[in-house]
Amino acid sequence: MWGVTNEQYLEVGSRTVMEGDPSWAGPLAGEALHLKVFHVLEPEIKNQIPPDVYEAELMLLELAIGDEKIGKMIAMMEGFRAQRVTR
Repeated sequence: MWGVTNEQYLEVGSRTVMEGDPSWAGPLAGEALHLKVFHVLEPEIKNQIPPDVYEAELMLLELAIGDEKIGKMIAMMEGFRAQRVTR
């Protein structure tokens, strides 16, 4: 579950927990965990968070990054979930 908004961090982090450390420098080098990745602003995740908690903790993030970037992040996460992990 990610909450970061930087696309590069999302990509590297997602690949790491799915396929293992892509830099081969960390403890997950070559260790594919095959985890599915999600972003906290995806509707299926967002809808599970109590409204008062969402408003207090995530509403400003959502407003700050905007619908276009949220759409890109959601598409990225869906793309990762659609990939078959080969390692």
